[in-house]
Amino acid sequence: MRKSLCCISLHLQKKGIKANTMTKKRFFLLERKESISILSKRVANNVSVVKETLKYCISKGWNYRVSSDLFPLKTLPEANLSYDCLPDNTTINTLFDDCNNIINKSNIRCSTHPDQFVVPASANPIVSKKSIVELNHHAEMMDKLGLPQSYQSPINIHMNCYKGDLNEIAKRFIDVYNSFPKNVKSRFVLENEDKPNSWSVRELYELIYSKTGIPITYDNLHHRCNPKGLTVQEAVDMAISTWGTYRPLFHFSDNDLSNKNPRAHAEYVRDFPQEYHNLDVDLDFEFKAKDFAIKNFEEIWKI
Repeated sequence: MRKSLCCISLHLQKKGIKANTMTKKRFFLLERKESISILSKRVANNVSVVKETLKYCISKGWNYRVSSDLFPLKTLPEANLSYDCLPDNTTINTLFDDCNNIINKSNIRCSTHPDQFVVPASANPIVSKKSIVELNHHAEMMDKLGLPQSYQSPINIHMNCYKGDLNEIAKRFIDVYNSFPKNVKSRFVLENEDKPNSWSVRELYELIYSKTGIPITYDNLHHRCNPKGLTVQEAVDMAISTWGTYRPLFHFSDNDLSNKNPRAHAEYVRDFPQEYHNLDVDLDFEFKAKDFAIKNFEEIWKI
């Protein structure tokens, strides 16, 4: 089992190594030339942060889920942005090349996880179109990092669409999926969800995987909240079987006991689920304390 840091290193943040963003309001408040100049420097900083985070993860023997916020506002249509329009593009490309070299010289595995608003199966064509733009953006970012166009470097999302007949939703999703470009389609995986009326491992397997071959990312907390008649072992085995020759990348989290919502994520690992003991998979650690949670886990469980 290899552990994965999700997006942010709190250790590096304490050293001032952290990503920058830019709001839509701020971008349009300034003259376009000034806005792009500021944004360009922020993108360069963000790729530099990825570079430092990669080195940090490699030093710890961890994998890395790359943040979705590398290029703020990139997918906003009215901003009309691309890497080529950034005045620091040469520096940015050099930083991407540095990341590529670091990745190639190590065995680190990288993935990404677009946010919950990416819903390609949405019945709303505007939402579906925006979702495709977001997925293309993430695939472009992964290409720039030199990551393989395969399930070795997954782009993971939730279906996040459950109002209506699931068979109709599945058909709508598959129609959109078949239109994805290769750099999206070759990396695309789906995660079981936590709400009782949402997509479980069983439904993803029967309605999506069986028709597309898309791997299923098993999430232990989500399964606990939404098992749909499957035991833990049945769900794990079913999800593993969808990855073929690729090492599965699963998610690991626990609920926050101080929160009434059973789906809320905890700061630190409280218990290591039995299903993950001696399992030959990689695990994204989805805990709020980020790398501090991983370090704490390693100290207590000696894994």
